[in-house]
Amino acid sequence: MQKNIVAVILSIMSTAILAPRTMFASESIPVAIKQSSQPEAKNIQAAQAYNDRGVTLAEQGKFDGAIAAFNQAIEIYPTFENAHNNLGLALSSQNQFAQAVTAFKQALAINPQNLETYNNLGIALGSQGNFTEAISVFNRAVQINPSEPTSHQNLGVAFWSQGKVPEAVASLQRAKKLYTSQNKLAEVQQVETIIQQVRSR
Repeated sequence: MQKNIVAVILSIMSTAILAPRTMFASESIPVAIKQSSQPEAKNIQAAQAYNDRGVTLAEQGKFDGAIAAFNQAIEIYPTFENAHNNLGLALSSQNQFAQAVTAFKQALAINPQNLETYNNLGIALGSQGNFTEAISVFNRAVQINPSEPTSHQNLGVAFWSQGKVPEAVASLQRAKKLYTSQNKLAEVQQVETIIQQVRSR
């Protein structure tokens, strides 16, 4: 694929897909665990506090501090799924995609059914130019929830990156149909624009 087409694809992934997905999560530890009388409960609450601090810092654009806070949460509570996912998002925001991939994979090792994390992982992989693995990851997201249009949109862009135009258009058309059924008109227009770009290349 020509270099300028790859640049267009990465631009679409970073503006059309990555931006809406960058939503940091501040809650994932079950209340029953946080309120436990076990000695571990204080550590879990401390991890939650670091994660919340990381979310606040990330939302303020202070990603170095956010990354440090998410890492601290993980050090205290290694199976804190949202802290791993948030760390990946913060690293992605700093273009540290290799480290982000590692963080997202750790989150998926904790919860292999998290659709958001699969999409985040696929975007990080695509941002590294690893579209083959991104396609596999987006396919998994589609399998988990076939009615989620973002996964189809991401899959379509990843297919396009591989020069698989029919597959790209089919995935994007599915995304457009799902967005239409959800009355998300801005997303429908966005996908239609991408489809036109795919067909014009």
